[in-house]
Amino acid sequence: MSTSLLLAAASSAPASAAIRTVTSKPTLESLAPGQSVLYDDKKCPSGMIAKYRKAPKRTSISRTCVHQ
Repeated sequence: MSTSLLLAAASSAPASAAIRTVTSKPTLESLAPGQSVLYDDKKCPSGMIAKYRKAPKRTSISRTCVHQ
């Protein structure tokens, strides 16, 4: 597959697939399986924000710092 086809496929992703920023700390109940959200928990270095993700088939949430 050519690079232009890959870029075209990536740019046609639905807007609903975008990760949204939330104002309250995510919980297991507030996230759907596989869903990711951004939340500023003030624990990441400057210029970064926490990304919370619920695993698709598990009852856990992972947290990583990502660039804003």
